[in-house]
Amino acid sequence: MPSNSLKSARQHMTFFFYCSLLLAIFFLFQIRYTLNISFANWTLSQYVLLFLFFSFLTICGLKYYSYSRDLKMDRVRMDLEEKKLNLKKMAIREQVASMNPYDFGELVADLFRMKGFKRIFLTPRMNKHFYDIEMYLDDQKILVSCLLNALDYPIPQSYLDRLHLMMRSNQIDQGVFVTLGHFSKECYEFSDDKPIYLINGDELIETLIHSSDD
Repeated sequence: MPSNSLKSARQHMTFFFYCSLLLAIFFLFQIRYTLNISFANWTLSQYVLLFLFFSFLTICGLKYYSYSRDLKMDRVRMDLEEKKLNLKKMAIREQVASMNPYDFGELVADLFRMKGFKRIFLTPRMNKHFYDIEMYLDDQKILVSCLLNALDYPIPQSYLDRLHLMMRSNQIDQGVFVTLGHFSKECYEFSDDKPIYLINGDELIETLIHSSDD
């Protein structure tokens, strides 16, 4: 996304372009109908008009050069910021991937605590590779499933079937599934008409970055 300074520069440049266009039309009109071909017949006002015209062209050239230079510098700065952000995301992803499943569950629980959720309980499932979190927001009970899976395969829909079944069995209105990996297309189709919110690895890393900046 363009930075605020880049947006402002584009707005100023657009305004300057239209003003330049109007002035250029005015000068061309004056030159066409007031200047004589013979220099001997020129008056002082005609020399002044020609001087203003060339001054106008010089100012336009300098303005466009300045804008082009600022645009290039801003793009370079944005590229550097994007590279730094990508490196930061990679470092955080590697750090999270090196956690054991329980620490990953605690990390997810801490993120929800920061968002104001209360009474958060962490329970191991499926040979301690799968953790469920029960938490409350006001009087609403929410069930969160978190799985620190490998990044080379998507989360299957069967895991969401399990989450949805537990929600129905325990009369829980809302569920969340969190993973460092990614979900299959079937998962998104399955959760589309259900009160289940999916958080994949990219969204989780973004949340961790925002929470560290706050």
